[in-house]
Amino acid sequence: MILVDLTLSLRQALDYPMSKKAGDVMPYTIQQLANLAGVSTRTLRYYDKIGLLPAQRNPDNGYRTYTTAQVDRLQRILFLRLFDMPLAKIHQLLNAPLASQHKALAAQRQRILQERQRLDNLLSTLDQTLKEGGNPMSDTDKFSAFKTNALQTNETQYGQELRDKYGDTTVTQANAKFAGLTPQDYEAMQQTEQALLTALKTVIANKTIASPEAKQVFNLHRQWLQYTLPAYSAEIHQGLAQMYTADPRFSQYYADKTGSSNAAAVLAAIIKHYAQS
Repeated sequence: MILVDLTLSLRQALDYPMSKKAGDVMPYTIQQLANLAGVSTRTLRYYDKIGLLPAQRNPDNGYRTYTTAQVDRLQRILFLRLFDMPLAKIHQLLNAPLASQHKALAAQRQRILQERQRLDNLLSTLDQTLKEGGNPMSDTDKFSAFKTNALQTNETQYGQELRDKYGDTTVTQANAKFAGLTPQDYEAMQQTEQALLTALKTVIANKTIASPEAKQVFNLHRQWLQYTLPAYSAEIHQGLAQMYTADPRFSQYYADKTGSSNAAAVLAAIIKHYAQS
């Protein structure tokens, strides 16, 4: 129900006039707004400090207060933060023309719908697994469910950035190629990534990009990409290296996988060193 509520709320936000003026509603204190929005007062103070959600000040005591217009702005901030959009980007969007804000909210709504579909698919698979006396799922069906989940997760987290950078055709073809992987190919792809991560840890420890170990990382990463890319090119490979350093979500992914906070930066440096146009 949470995702249903989110999509309905975001639908209302899209339909609600962004230029609507505040009525006669009394201003909220920072604690009242925190309770209303389900965030901490510390978060609101930080948003005020960086200019993302500037508070007004009570002339009598200097305390922060918030009007209906600021409540509306906070709602949009929280919707845009759902999939870890950087605060700087949110700040830029909310200061952009209303058409750009509407487009960003519409994109978030689509991501929420995709996430709901992903969870629905997982629940359906789990229900079939738990069902007693029912027809057992084939190995192909089990595998298909997890491939669908992986595709939808990737689309939700990175789809828009990838489409902006490489175009709808390339991303759609890559998704189709991934969806067509056999169980054997999928397992090989997973093993390739594990080998890549192991080799990357070695390079991080040795701190040497021009080395046989670093070249192995590059070759494994290229091999891993070719399981899904419709056609490999050094240009695409180098473009991914840029995303690995520009997008904190990639940095976090490789940090989690290797235990090193600079893993994504090292991988990007390796790709830039060895990928030749």
